[in-house]
Amino acid sequence: MAFDYNKYLRGGKLPHIWCPGCGYGIILKALIRAIDGLGWTKDETVIASGNGCASRRPGYVDFNTLHTTHRRSLAFA
Repeated sequence: MAFDYNKYLRGGKLPHIWCPGCGYGIILKALIRAIDGLGWTKDETVIASGNGCASRRPGYVDFNTLHTTHRRSLAFA
């Protein structure tokens, strides 16, 4: 049975805009699988980000998200 990533993604956001081979798409996939494996719901999950390419990750997922300033995402979370 194939894993359904769509239940965790915001509609209309794919394909992602990361550069081919950069790894952020793989990290996003691993993050979604880990959250699903832990059994966390969307309401129990917060994704915080700073700036740069990694900051685009919250835009793709349908969780509670927070976009913050550079190097301050943990403090805001």
